[in-house]
Amino acid sequence: RPNLPMKKPAKIGLWLLGLAVLALLGLWLEHERAKARLEAFKAQLIAKGEKLAVADHVPKLPAALSNAVPDFIAAANRLTELKFEWQPSRMRMVAPGRARVAWQQRELPTEKEPDLWPFIIAHVEDNRPLLAEMTAALEKPEMVFNLDYTKGFNLLLPHLAKMKQAAVCLNNASLLDLHHGEKDSALANLLASIRLVRVNEEPLIISQLVRVAVGQIAAQGTWELIQHSGWSEAQLAQMQHAWQESDTTRGWLAAIQMERALGTFAFAEYRGNWSKFRELLETVGSGSGSSSSTPFFELLWDNPSEAAGQAGQLCVLVGWSLWFSYADERRTLETQQVWTDCFRQASAATNFAPAQTRMVAGLKTLENPPMTMLFSRTVLGSLDRTPAKFATFEATRRLTFTAIALHRHRLKHGKFPESLGALVPEFLTEVPRDFMDGQPLRYKLQPDGQFLLWSVGEDFKDDGGDPTPATPPGVNEALQWLKGKDWVWPQPASEAEVAAYHAELEAKRAATPPKP
Repeated sequence: RPNLPMKKPAKIGLWLLGLAVLALLGLWLEHERAKARLEAFKAQLIAKGEKLAVADHVPKLPAALSNAVPDFIAAANRLTELKFEWQPSRMRMVAPGRARVAWQQRELPTEKEPDLWPFIIAHVEDNRPLLAEMTAALEKPEMVFNLDYTKGFNLLLPHLAKMKQAAVCLNNASLLDLHHGEKDSALANLLASIRLVRVNEEPLIISQLVRVAVGQIAAQGTWELIQHSGWSEAQLAQMQHAWQESDTTRGWLAAIQMERALGTFAFAEYRGNWSKFRELLETVGSGSGSSSSTPFFELLWDNPSEAAGQAGQLCVLVGWSLWFSYADERRTLETQQVWTDCFRQASAATNFAPAQTRMVAGLKTLENPPMTMLFSRTVLGSLDRTPAKFATFEATRRLTFTAIALHRHRLKHGKFPESLGALVPEFLTEVPRDFMDGQPLRYKLQPDGQFLLWSVGEDFKDDGGDPTPATPPGVNEALQWLKGKDWVWPQPASEAEVAAYHAELEAKRAATPPKP
């Protein structure tokens, strides 16, 4: 039989089939290329000595006798809460560069309460035995929680809230003790809170951010204590030594390395795993958030819009798992490597400015990832300010122990020194450097015998010790001194300045209508 010509619909069908095969082949090849590029980048990191496995960064549990965790957390879990509105403001700024000494005040007013002391006394005395237990536990050299890091980003960390609560309670007790003239107890509670900063090297970003918060609380408490003139040389030296031991830079680097390892672990879990991937979709707001267990075709009949949402999620899952996840993971690793290099450079040089410049330049090419990169758009975006927060606390730590050394000089020589160089070698081994720009901390002896001590702050610009806020004050009033043009270690406010501030609070209370 002669060959019959193929009908037009059949030709079109074959063409469409051929195009579909070519499209699938192209997608498969792109999948393989993306996967190969990711593996090549991982190989480069490993060749440089980077470790990408979670197991490589899990801290070893110390011997039970060396680990503060069991005794500390047993006591911290039993602490009672003090309402937020009853919390005292330590180192409360009342004017640029001037802070109220809280423990000196007969009454401790706020906008809502005429005197916080009764609330503080009741809370501290109620928890006094637990504070003693925590203080004893923190004498141990290590604090390592037995965490299951294989849970990845689903790891539960209830102890972090307890650590911050413990720091607040210890510093409230220190403030109250000094108010009552109990100096030794005040010092013991303060030193315990500083040790809580030192021993917390848990390799997680959130843990290190809590460490920064605990450290800022302890720095405020330290400022309050050193306004007392009755400390001995040995006691001031204890405070200074505790702060100098509390170097936090190791914890930062360990945290970003663990975060990178957890990210690699998460990508492996999310790829092709519907239930895990739904968690990511719900986190980033890309999915409907539906968790219906109804069979799809029943759902299509009963609730077409929800069925469409599930179908859309499935399409996103397939596309992300087969193609986009590999580019997403590589971009995530590239971003985390920029952070890792920044932390290393800043720590080695004790200078955040060049590291920050390098980080900004390195992240410039990684800005605004496409919508298909779900992980790097959300998880990494939430951590943009993390390096600056760490640097801020390191600068605070250095200002704190330098201020203590200045008070030691005055105790021994009757006055503050003409320069920081006069503290070496009697009180410091070298002139401390400003972590923000690597230069010696700025210092100026004032005509009234007091001093100005400052860091250049986040803009890396020396404004001559100007404490004027560079931006409007935020919610956290206790940290306003870190919003100044320079970060100036506060001096005690005068009686007139404190009286004016208290009068302002009284006027606000009077203007507030009474509760029904």
